[in-house]
Amino acid sequence: MNTRIRFMEESDISVVVYNDRRILGQSLGEETLKSELNNNPFAYYFVMENPEDSAFLGHVSLWIDSPMAQILNIYVIPELQSHGLGSVLMDFVLEFLKQHEVSTLTLEVRQTNTSAQLYYKKYGFTKVAIRKQYYENGEDADLMLKNL
Repeated sequence: MNTRIRFMEESDISVVVYNDRRILGQSLGEETLKSELNNNPFAYYFVMENPEDSAFLGHVSLWIDSPMAQILNIYVIPELQSHGLGSVLMDFVLEFLKQHEVSTLTLEVRQTNTSAQLYYKKYGFTKVAIRKQYYENGEDADLMLKNL
């Protein structure tokens, strides 16, 4: 499947919030995302879409404070998971971060999300710490790190 990855725009906020809630179970919400897009110089938000019809396929949000960066969210819509689109998105992120002279990348992942943990390990992330009661439901998060 052909994809296009582009900077997120205000017109994308509602579909990103909807999919954040549907896929991740939570979202920053429309006002916070709008503020992030317009006011946070460290925030980089992208959408992956079908170039033929602009259908939403996935999303990634990053904070970059070179030489460090953090993946806040990264996902492909469930209907298209296991089709290689997650790899397209992650490869894009890694190349983008290299262009911004990032040498260390971190992310948090739910301890119960073993499929995501395996995916990140495939990309060279290692678990470096546990963030206790990180999520709203009290679940712990694994902090993972990758040197670029």
